[in-house]
Amino acid sequence: MPGKVIFIGPAYPYRGGIAAFNENLATIFQTNGWVCKIYTFTQQYPNILFPGKNQLSTDDPKPNLTIHRGIYSMNPLNWLRMSKEIVKEKPELVITQYWMPFMAPAFGTILRGIKKELPHCRIATVVHNFKPHESRIGDQQLNKFIANRTDLLVALSDSVQNEIIEKLPTRKVTKIFHPVYDHYGEPLEQARAKTQLGWSDDTKYLLFFGLVRAYKGIDLLIEAMSLTQTTQKYKVYIAGEFYEDRKKYDALIEKYQLTDQIIIRDEYLPNEEVPKVFCAADAIILPYKTATQSGVVPIALHFERPVIVTRVGSLAEKIEKYNLGLIAESTPQSIAQQIDCFFDESQALAADYSAIKKELSWQTFYDLFISELSGHEL
Repeated sequence: MPGKVIFIGPAYPYRGGIAAFNENLATIFQTNGWVCKIYTFTQQYPNILFPGKNQLSTDDPKPNLTIHRGIYSMNPLNWLRMSKEIVKEKPELVITQYWMPFMAPAFGTILRGIKKELPHCRIATVVHNFKPHESRIGDQQLNKFIANRTDLLVALSDSVQNEIIEKLPTRKVTKIFHPVYDHYGEPLEQARAKTQLGWSDDTKYLLFFGLVRAYKGIDLLIEAMSLTQTTQKYKVYIAGEFYEDRKKYDALIEKYQLTDQIIIRDEYLPNEEVPKVFCAADAIILPYKTATQSGVVPIALHFERPVIVTRVGSLAEKIEKYNLGLIAESTPQSIAQQIDCFFDESQALAADYSAIKKELSWQTFYDLFISELSGHEL
């Protein structure tokens, strides 16, 4: 079956979880004999709409991947040109990453042009999020616009699959797991990682990793820390760029007198720093208020770290299935209770990481993806 496949979505030099997913997916297709090319952006978001400091990665490009920068998210003439350029490649398969309605006009227009000129080309869209975290008028119409130009929608969680089925019951949709993010390298020994970060040997650490946005519940975590009863000496390390005003969180930290217990690293961490913070931590904490799924859990799984998550969206799916950690409700009281439970009860968690990693590998994802693609009459 291998032939030529075009990937559409974020990739180097753009940063973030969707870019990492796109590049890892292209890599496993390439490993399985496909000729791969990624079409990414010349500009992903207008600067006025981007809440962060920088859209671009400081890491080195992933070797052996062909990445073409050509898509301008705000220019309809560019979308038509990109469509024609991809048609000239004559791909058998096109795979698009989709995570927010803002991208629907560009991606949907490109896909429409491809399908018009290459009717036998199969088009699959990997849906990371379907219902956006911050809803806007027109979201449903934009979701429908891209879905109608896709042969198969691939959700990465039950919650996203259910949202698609509810809103677009006639569209072909399947669910495949989110693979383990193993591109950061091998796990480090914890003592070595703590030394490299300058963390204390006599203190336990909880890691919050990723962009800080309102729905991720940092305020719940701060209040929860004021309620914990554990006698264990611990700190929370927040590693991620703030995509909103940090002042309200600083005020909460001061209110609950937690200045010495919370460390904030307000920046987007380069790949080389990720193994250090994950391997130095005793557990990863996701105190989200809403969610579909998260790429943080697959990173924690790769580095064999337990997680404390809230029961929102599909965050708890892997945690419950594989006994990877503890689950709280999205309240400070419940989060505090699970932090206490983690430190004081020494509950036995995941037993066989190697087997879980194999089950949730990129190769397994690829096999299921191809099986689903072949099993649908597109």
